[in-house]
Amino acid sequence: MATVGKTLGFLSLVSIVIGSQLGSGAFVLPSQLAPFKTIGLLGWVVSVAGAISLALVFSDLSSHLPKSGGPHVYVSAAFGRVAAFFTAWLYWVVSWASNSILLVTIIYYLSVITGTLSGEYLFAVECLVLLFVVWTNLQGVKFSGKIETFLTVLKVLPLIVLPFVFFCFFDPSHFQVSIEDVSDGGAVLTTVSQTALLTFWGFIGVECATTPAGCVRRPEKNIPRAIILGTTCVALVYLLNTVSITGVVGFDKLAATNAPYAAALEHIFSHYSNVAISVMAIIVCVGTLNAWTLTSGQIAYGACEEGLFPKIFGKTNSSGAPVAAILIAAIGSIPFLALEQFNTGGLGKLIDLLVSIFLFVYLACCISYVKLLHKWHSSRWSRIKASILAQFAVVFCIFALSQDMLSSLLVLGILLAVGFPIFWRRRAYIPSLLSHKNG
Repeated sequence: MATVGKTLGFLSLVSIVIGSQLGSGAFVLPSQLAPFKTIGLLGWVVSVAGAISLALVFSDLSSHLPKSGGPHVYVSAAFGRVAAFFTAWLYWVVSWASNSILLVTIIYYLSVITGTLSGEYLFAVECLVLLFVVWTNLQGVKFSGKIETFLTVLKVLPLIVLPFVFFCFFDPSHFQVSIEDVSDGGAVLTTVSQTALLTFWGFIGVECATTPAGCVRRPEKNIPRAIILGTTCVALVYLLNTVSITGVVGFDKLAATNAPYAAALEHIFSHYSNVAISVMAIIVCVGTLNAWTLTSGQIAYGACEEGLFPKIFGKTNSSGAPVAAILIAAIGSIPFLALEQFNTGGLGKLIDLLVSIFLFVYLACCISYVKLLHKWHSSRWSRIKASILAQFAVVFCIFALSQDMLSSLLVLGILLAVGFPIFWRRRAYIPSLLSHKNG
């Protein structure tokens, strides 16, 4: 099986971490959180704490197990290759299923510029955008990493500049809302949990720098630094933008719009705000789509190298790109795009469920970390710190999942059932290298 070269450096890794997290959530979460008012901001704080704790967990995991593939590598080391297969399967499926949401968001903002297009044209353009991103990733991780760096700079700059513009028109009176007004006099913890699940959508991808670990120069140092720095930057960008937009528009007006940036800019500038925001949103979502396409390919490639997925996922081209893994993931996104043409807005619930599945994968990694940290940390104080971090991350995942646990478990069961036939065909190979891979 071909070995992908060590072609990703620190800057490309940071770009992948930021690019995979900073996506369409930046353009919809302020409005979705507005009905919760001040508790919505508290939800951001909880999500930031959870994302940072997960970033630290993945940093330590990747420094001790710097292998391509991501979460399944850590579950394999802790609980064996059967658990690793289903972790890899879940993670791979939700990684490319999420791309459909990004594509729909891209086309929505594109239609603001071009005018309303028919469903057939929208579907065709979505496929063309997907084809372009697939082509980019087929050029290899080095080329894709450079593209991601460029796109990350383009999309982060306006998200840094705009809050400072908004703060010039900031009205503190918009935040003069009591806790009782937004929680109906009680159930504050429940409301915080709801907003934490919602806001964590913005941090999906915190672990993406671990998936191409086999392609990274000095992975034991670069991956942890990239995860922590990238996640911290994303958290600051989200918080600055949410607070500044709310300070300009106010909770009530923000809740009445699906385009929070456009509403804030229209409050300040009356012309061309929709076009400007649409261009920015397209750049942001294309960057995230590119990062997740790279990630989904590396997930399947890493699982194939471990003997978990069929050999077709390990086929690479002359650039070292896992061709079949990237193409299969892209094709898997198309049915979701077609479904959206017949059920406009139907992806809203899908977003919540995808976040929940990601959280199940993260929870599995945190539990794996709890089992492995005693072997990795020799000193007592080091073990105590690692244990506290792991327990906090586990509690956060359970806390966020608690609001939609029944639906999440149902979808989790369906996805595991769909993957079972593949597992059954691979069952002769999956346990055979158990002692070698987990050593």
